[in-house]
Amino acid sequence: MIIPLLFWILTLAACAFAAAIGGNDGRAAAFMILAASVLTIPATLMGNAWHRPEVAILAVDMLLLVMLYGLTLSSKRFFPIWMTGLHLIAVVTHLSALIAPDFTPRIYRALAGLWAIPMTLSMVFGILLDQRALLRRGAAKEQE
Repeated sequence: MIIPLLFWILTLAACAFAAAIGGNDGRAAAFMILAASVLTIPATLMGNAWHRPEVAILAVDMLLLVMLYGLTLSSKRFFPIWMTGLHLIAVVTHLSALIAPDFTPRIYRALAGLWAIPMTLSMVFGILLDQRALLRRGAAKEQE
């Protein structure tokens, strides 16, 4: 029970941060993460307790991957690239469970959900780095 609680605290805090100072790209990424997190709840209830590939969760993850890829293509920031790459690993985990259905359920569940945390943290750190770069450019222009 504590792990889902910590996940939601991290997700809500990171998305609030991204929405507050991440600009349009940060707001878009925060919306995508929140939407996918909320959609995963009913998708999990439709599943089969990770004993076979979770098709509903795969559908949510594929939708998120497509949306993140679109953000990556339209953004001038680097953090969407990191997010897309990390989320791609989660999608590949689902695909590997389709290819090898004997995948251990506990390992499958852990690997499919594991990448959400680094993806969310990469959004936060990427926005921080972007803000720092903007401040440096602003300070450099003032010195000219």
